[in-house]
Amino acid sequence: MQQDRLMTMEEEAAIALKSLELKKQGKLEEADLPPYLAKFTKDYFGADCLLSLGWNLAEANKEYGPGWLTK
Repeated sequence: MQQDRLMTMEEEAAIALKSLELKKQGKLEEADLPPYLAKFTKDYFGADCLLSLGWNLAEANKEYGPGWLTK
């Protein structure tokens, strides 16, 4: 059963892309990626893609537990 989404996939992707752009500009605090967007990126684009973006995944690891990238 699919959960009700608060945002569309396009809206979530736009936030992730904006976060990446802010990181490239050196605005690291503004570029913090919420754990749910890390999970979205992994689920829709794959763990390799997520890892290649270089985001700090500490909050996602804390939220989803060890091994969430391989599940």
